[in-house]
Amino acid sequence: RGPAGRGRGRGRGGSGGSHFGHDDRLRHVARSDNLKQKHTGRGPKGKGKGRGKGKGKGSFDDDDDVVVPIVNQCAEESMGKHCEVKKAHGSAITSMVMTGDAVYTGSADKSLKRWKPVAGPDGRFTLEPDATVPLPESCCSLLHHQGWIFCGLFNGTIQAFSQDGTSASLKGHTRRVSDIIVHQNVVISGSADREVRLWQLVAGNNTFQCTHTIRDDMPGPISRLRVMGGSLYVGGLTGLAVVNLETLKVSKLLPPTKPVVDFLECQEHLIVAYSEGSLRIFKSDGTMTHETKALAAGQMFSLAGLEKGPRVLCGHARGQVCSIMLPSFELKTSFQAFNTYCKVETIYCPGENGIFFLGASDGSLQMWQRIGE
Repeated sequence: RGPAGRGRGRGRGGSGGSHFGHDDRLRHVARSDNLKQKHTGRGPKGKGKGRGKGKGKGSFDDDDDVVVPIVNQCAEESMGKHCEVKKAHGSAITSMVMTGDAVYTGSADKSLKRWKPVAGPDGRFTLEPDATVPLPESCCSLLHHQGWIFCGLFNGTIQAFSQDGTSASLKGHTRRVSDIIVHQNVVISGSADREVRLWQLVAGNNTFQCTHTIRDDMPGPISRLRVMGGSLYVGGLTGLAVVNLETLKVSKLLPPTKPVVDFLECQEHLIVAYSEGSLRIFKSDGTMTHETKALAAGQMFSLAGLEKGPRVLCGHARGQVCSIMLPSFELKTSFQAFNTYCKVETIYCPGENGIFFLGASDGSLQMWQRIGE
């Protein structure tokens, strides 16, 4: 049987959905042991060359010749880490959803895992493993909708599990299914095969039928999808396309022609993250209202919206997370969540209580919370 659960979860790194039923406070979050240990000033022990200054064992950055400490809290943003599950998966965590009482993680290690948040006496949460579902291929994307969990796989199949124990396979894509969303009960998938497919549930037999396929004028292999203002935004290797949902035709292509890595909808605007670390904001009609240069943290992999603040969180290639203030869209700070060799592959914000989850390229999983306004 597949995983079961109730509640709501939206895509990779979307804001909204269910939240934990606790008092919204993060108490007694200690600083990392790495920060408590003194450093010799000659760089980390073990193999490798270079010098490092500052306190903490941290993570050694060979390129910049500095020690980058991994932190358990970001005081400037009133953020603290509840817990970390090291090597929660055997490979990269590519996507996350929440069903109200459980967090699901999909990974390149060909598994879907369910985690239960458990509160301790000090108010901090741990993530307890609750179930593992083997998958035939690496999981690249997840969607939870009306009792179904959809897993977009590397080979193009979408494996779907219902809370009643039934399952379905949605076949049509021929390469990695990079994103799955839902609009008016229609499941929409985007793939590295440069196609967008629309799927509908066949009443009575728990199967899904592909009703439409969009191929023309796609921006290369597809990475992200989002519906906004009557249009479907499609991000890909060569930029951004806008599809009219009535005609299912591309109405415009938006510059620049560079890889799109993630989307975030915010107050009827779409924030688009590009791989080199820059961001652009578009109105629902495709008009650009703001752009930023590439952030100092460098190559970007993930984007999420945190209701508390509010903030935009950006995950980067060298283990850093950047926090951007809204509505000013100014960079507030950044912090080192993982080692510099770990990409922050995915960020998931499930609700309004400041909780967010980070998934890394080495399979580690972290749970954080922002307690500030």
